[in-house]
Amino acid sequence: MKVHFLYDLEISVPTFFHISKASVHDSKTMCEVPCESGSYYVFDQGYNAFAELFKIRKKNSFFSMRAKKNL
Repeated sequence: MKVHFLYDLEISVPTFFHISKASVHDSKTMCEVPCESGSYYVFDQGYNAFAELFKIRKKNSFFSMRAKKNL
């Protein structure tokens, strides 16, 4: 099981969550997670859905991920 969530730092509670099977790649569930302006998104090194990352930047949001060796 994986839990994808948004966490509001100002009120210290999750504002959104989506549960998926552990075998489902994160890039398949990104469309479920709302992209909010000014938010920060953190991804594991396996995440390489560049079109989705570009959508985050277009919303004036930010992301961080560990780069794979072959990135």
